[in-house]
Amino acid sequence: MLLEDLTWVEARELVKKDPVVIVPTGSTEQHGPHLPLKVDIASADYIARAVGDRTGSLVAPPLNFGYSELWWNYPGTISFSAETYKAAIHDICASLIRCGFRKIFLLNGHNPNLILLQAAAYELIDKYENQNISIGAGTYIFMAKEECDKIGENFTDGTHANEMETSIMLHLYPDLVKMDVAKELGKNYKMRRVIAFDQGAVIVNRWPDSDVYSGVYGNPSLASAEKGKAYLEALVDKISEFIGNFSEGRYNPSRPEGVPAEGD
Repeated sequence: MLLEDLTWVEARELVKKDPVVIVPTGSTEQHGPHLPLKVDIASADYIARAVGDRTGSLVAPPLNFGYSELWWNYPGTISFSAETYKAAIHDICASLIRCGFRKIFLLNGHNPNLILLQAAAYELIDKYENQNISIGAGTYIFMAKEECDKIGENFTDGTHANEMETSIMLHLYPDLVKMDVAKELGKNYKMRRVIAFDQGAVIVNRWPDSDVYSGVYGNPSLASAEKGKAYLEALVDKISEFIGNFSEGRYNPSRPEGVPAEGD
């Protein structure tokens, strides 16, 4: 169910059912010379709607922009500052909470957003203390990593405009994917990392230069529409399971063993 399709009266009645509200968030940023700028938000929005249909959750309109300062010198990228992005998430969630919604899940398609989503969630929980509010946040590509690892080489050497994201877009928007360019990229592909995660440390080096690097991290030439369909099915299955548990309060640490109280 889409929030944007409801009247305010219908939204008021829906509050009484205490649904999870899924807020898709991502980015509008470069995804190499073979993919459109909307990859992150298009994928997150598709998954949110599919999960909403399966679980009976309410899906809010997507937030198309994120924290994309990494790619500032790639034309077409539109980035919030960290402060603006966190403030936007805070205000979206606060609006939903004031309406009476108590369970919000921020479904993220652009991993650099995640730390800001967590910070906003902490602030909101403190602000609305004792109102039984639960806010979750997760980047979809990591919510079904084991299942996705069985499909392709998506996490081997990068997760940006790679085999996985290219496959998903081939399934969703084949007319927007330039596979001839992706295959050329694959001919001389060499692993490159800008932000490394080694032994629990985040290592940030110089920003990539659009005059030198294509902006692709991972080999997109391995992509296929069939893989894209399989990835999406695995993600929707796993995230739907998570949302079901989240709806029942199974991740609430204030309850014994994190399970819902009897009668909830």
